[in-house]
Amino acid sequence: MTLPQIVSPKPFLTECGMETCLVYKDKVHLPCFSSLPLVDSETGRRLISHYYNSYISIAATSGTGIVLDTRTWRGATPWAQPMGVSTDKLLDLNRAAVRLAKEARNNAMGGETNIPVVISGTMGPLRDAYKDTSGSISLEDAREGYREQVEVLADAGVDLLAIMTVTNLNEAIAVVELAREVRLPVVVAFSIESDGRLLGGRSLESAIRTVDERTGGYVAYYGVNCAHPVRISAALRDVPKDVRGRIGLIKGNASLKGHDELDNSETLDRGDISVFRDGFEGVLPLVPNVKVIGGCCGTDEEHLAAIAQRCIK
Repeated sequence: MTLPQIVSPKPFLTECGMETCLVYKDKVHLPCFSSLPLVDSETGRRLISHYYNSYISIAATSGTGIVLDTRTWRGATPWAQPMGVSTDKLLDLNRAAVRLAKEARNNAMGGETNIPVVISGTMGPLRDAYKDTSGSISLEDAREGYREQVEVLADAGVDLLAIMTVTNLNEAIAVVELAREVRLPVVVAFSIESDGRLLGGRSLESAIRTVDERTGGYVAYYGVNCAHPVRISAALRDVPKDVRGRIGLIKGNASLKGHDELDNSETLDRGDISVFRDGFEGVLPLVPNVKVIGGCCGTDEEHLAAIAQRCIK
């Protein structure tokens, strides 16, 4: 299947920072910053569905499609013990998360908001996203860590796989290799620091070129997430045009603060929405093949609507 966002004449939207909204606005405790356990209760499912429906509504108003992330960013089997569940239970939650996203799609396509809705089987780092694990997680470790989650997501019927907020290239390469084995397209989204580089100091250009070289260019497109769009545009100015052409996803943070500051913050920094919106407008000319835009930490429906109004034309 050809992903509809690949051939769309205008970018699709994706969601904004659901987890930060759940923590700071809805006062929901998320173990390991994971919304995955919420799919195990009726109250949790209703809350997630509320956010899904709001994102779909913004996309429909903007006349474009949307990519919904399954709540599986912390769904790889190494996270079972930290979250206090068995491996079997964790994988069952992955299945339930896909079902919930599919229900949102079915409701959208069966009602007035009949727009394309793509289900992304979303994965994250195997350890703390803000710690450099490049020297401690091998390619084989990563393949073992992600294998069961990839197989479950594929079997549950996601449209694509995506690894988000990644800085360890072994993790990125492992997910791409596993995606090829289950014959699904895959997206790799890197997180950058305030200096425009990945944790550990690798440049964005080097990261994209290395993964492409190691995987035969199998990645459908790359992304940058978990950084303010102003930071992303600054980083992209130093990236050659051919590499920027491989970037199809931008998900910006609301705040200009660095990861260390945000990680230790007890309050939600929504940033300045006009600066966020203008920052996106500055990023998009640098990524001529952009397919999907949305928000990351600290963003909500107001941020998403702002970039939709300005950038979806």
